[in-house]
Amino acid sequence: MANSPADPPSTSCAKCAAPFVCGANAGLASCWCMQQPQLACAPVAGTGCYCPACLEQRFSDRQCATAPAT
Repeated sequence: MANSPADPPSTSCAKCAAPFVCGANAGLASCWCMQQPQLACAPVAGTGCYCPACLEQRFSDRQCATAPAT
C-alpha cells in the first residue's frame, strides 16, 4: 500500500531507532527540523536524522549548543 501525503512514511532515529516523520525522506516540501536552530557541531556523516527527542537532547549538549549568530 502506498503512503499518502496525509500518511507520510516514517524514518528511524539514528540514535534511538524511534520512528518519526522526516519531511525530506518523505518527499515533503520541508521538515519539522528546519524550524529548529542550527547546531554548532556537525552531525556525524552517514548517521541519518534524529527524532525530535534526540535532536532536543543534542541542543542540551554543551558541545552542540546552538551556533552563535553571525
